[in-house]
Amino acid sequence: MGYDHLREIAILPCLPAGLSVEDEYLTATAPSFGLEYAKPNTALARTLSFLNISKKRFLDIVLERRGINLRSAKPQGQGTGPWRYRGEYAADWRGLAVSHDPKRPQLLTDDQFVEIMENASYGGVLAVAGYVDADFCLPRGMTAVTVAGKFQLGIVDYIWGSGHTVTFDGSLTVDLTQGQIGDAPGYSYDSSCNFVVDYFRFRSLARATLPDGQRFNAQPAPPPLQRAA
Repeated sequence: MGYDHLREIAILPCLPAGLSVEDEYLTATAPSFGLEYAKPNTALARTLSFLNISKKRFLDIVLERRGINLRSAKPQGQGTGPWRYRGEYAADWRGLAVSHDPKRPQLLTDDQFVEIMENASYGGVLAVAGYVDADFCLPRGMTAVTVAGKFQLGIVDYIWGSGHTVTFDGSLTVDLTQGQIGDAPGYSYDSSCNFVVDYFRFRSLARATLPDGQRFNAQPAPPPLQRAA
């Protein structure tokens, strides 16, 4: 939208330091990314792990909402041509390892997760995105970062300029020991989506810590009526 006084920051919790968005990303087995078309690759395993969605839960969601058993090599569904079911990936689905903490909640609800998976047409990387002031000095060497405000969380394709996200309103601490933070790589997300700035703004961004093994700490803002009470 052209906010010259602002700077877009990308928090990429599943892209290890030293890798670019072209090195490891969520991709599709068909022209459009989606639940049953996502490849069972390292990027997906990292994404599910960060969101704390177990592999079993992911497979159950695909079965419940698409009627597809990703662990089966048998033909399934009505898709043809580029939209056919990729049974050749069944063994990879069965072997995919996803770390998961059953004692902690998912970062996204099932509906939110399905929304970003179904609408990020070209795949991409899991990202937390928002603006800071243009002259903001990003702290170096952070093992975790806390951002607060109304900002975007979802799958962003910084290579081609697309993606789909949901708005997070509140405070979110993100583990960076397996990720990175910096200026938006490639095409900035807002240049593709033209957000109203109030929904794409880190009100604060600061160095943080998390207990060993914890990937995030989410504190959503209370609903407006509760804030006024």
